Amino acid sequence: MFGLIKRIGGLFVLAAILLLTACGGTASQSPTPDPALIYTSAAQTVEAELTLTAETNPANATITAFPLMTETPEMPTAILGNGGVLPTLPGPQTTDISTTLPGEPTLTQQVVVATLPKSQAADKTTWISNDPPDSALVVTDAKFDITWQMKNTGSTTWTTKYTIRYFSGNIIMKHKQFNFRNDVKPGDTGAFIVDAIAPSKPGTYNTWWKMTNDLGQNFGDMSLTIIVVNEGETPTASPVAPTSTKSP
Repeated sequence: MFGLIKRIGGLFVLAAILLLTACGGTASQSPTPDPALIYTSAAQTVEAELTLTAETNPANATITAFPLMTETPEMPTAILGNGGVLPTLPGPQTTDISTTLPGEPTLTQQVVVATLPKSQAADKTTWISNDPPDSALVVTDAKFDITWQMKNTGSTTWTTKYTIRYFSGNIIMKHKQFNFRNDVKPGDTGAFIVDAIAPSKPGTYNTWWKMTNDLGQNFGDMSLTIIVVNEGETPTASPVAPTSTKSP
């Protein structure tokens, strides 16, 4: 550093001597240099010395710090073969690479419960009596009523939607089907009445009827056998006494 100052001082002394010489010389001497040019040359020499000193002495140099470059990675974009960008998937999107897919459907097991019609076995009946009794004498062409007494021995109530229906036989009936007149609960006995007409010729005749529930299922039988005679005649066949069980 001191050497630099010493050199700078020497340059200024040299510039002063040259200036004095220029002022005191004669006209026959060489042209006098311009003092401004001499000063400028000295200044440039000083600047060059300072620059050289800074380069040779890094400790006195000023270092300017540059900001670090932070690179943000760019996510690649998939390009379709036709040059288009992949479409955005439906549903909510996330900022990461993963894609939120809709949840898997939940399988619900459905149990189908079939409602089966009530069993025919639920309807049961027991014959109690019938009037007229079996093998009763009936005059030809006579009109008469047949009444059956039937007990409900099942677990269902016989409603007015239940019917008794003609099934077979040769006794003349005014109607072939009748609805129950009232409900008959389990354990009760119901009376079933039909209108009949005796045939015109003497002989043994019968009729057979079916008890039917509201689903059209048969569950009971009612029957009657009569002996048709002319008025005043005595039948040759013996009457058949009724029994506790009835069969057609």
